[in-house]
Amino acid sequence: MTNQLTHPKMTSLQSFISGLLGIALLLPASFFMLTLLARVIFGTKSWYYSIAPSFLQSPFDPLAWHKAQFILGCLLMAILLNGTSYRRHWLNLAIALQGLLLLVVLVAYTLIQHIRY
Repeated sequence: MTNQLTHPKMTSLQSFISGLLGIALLLPASFFMLTLLARVIFGTKSWYYSIAPSFLQSPFDPLAWHKAQFILGCLLMAILLNGTSYRRHWLNLAIALQGLLLLVVLVAYTLIQHIRY
């Protein structure tokens, strides 16, 4: 009887914890998009050029740990952790969709940069 009463609280707590973890995993990509936006609107170059060249390093060595691999890896982890949860919560779904949108934008950015250079 007590197991049935505590089980719903555990699933909501687990979805909340995975939501917080997902938000933390979205931070590197959000920071890069913020620096990209500042570069486009205001023309600031310092933070953008400290992150952007790692997207242009070719070939991507799987054992090297570039900033781009960290950003894309965090996005994939956020999508997988929040998109494949057993009981979906609105926060988990929102984080998974936000991560998917950021992933699409970053892949498009990477393709444009590789075609451009």
